[in-house]
Amino acid sequence: MQRVAILAILLTALFACQNSTPTPLAPITTATETEFTLGPGQSAAIVDAVFTIRLIGVTSDGRCPIEIECVESGPVTLTITLQKAPGEPMEYTLQALTNYDGRSADGPFEGIQDRIEYEGYVIRVKSVLPYPLKSMSEVEDWEYRVSFIVTEN
Repeated sequence: MQRVAILAILLTALFACQNSTPTPLAPITTATETEFTLGPGQSAAIVDAVFTIRLIGVTSDGRCPIEIECVESGPVTLTITLQKAPGEPMEYTLQALTNYDGRSADGPFEGIQDRIEYEGYVIRVKSVLPYPLKSMSEVEDWEYRVSFIVTEN
């Protein structure tokens, strides 16, 4: 009887761990010319630009994992919303080519939109982490962290 009780407790604990959902990330406040990082669903109020950016999530990650030899490495694609109160949020898709440290290159690349102009400002992707190690599907959606910078146009 004692073994059955212990087994039931272990199975309950195992099931609870597998179905746990990450705690939502709190909104942050930042300013232009300051790099900041968001997780999926998190927003940042850009106080001196008077708008909010929200990372909806990373929709695809075509980067070649570090431990795999690939012919080419693709971009990371992500979705954000930008909202100036009291308006409705507007959705944008951005892409970034990153190095193994997750940092985005400074120059624009043909066919890759790593920045967007909005209300007189430029919002640019600075990094996307974590970088995949062994598999293109190993990173869970909630694990991604994307760094941005907002500058005056």
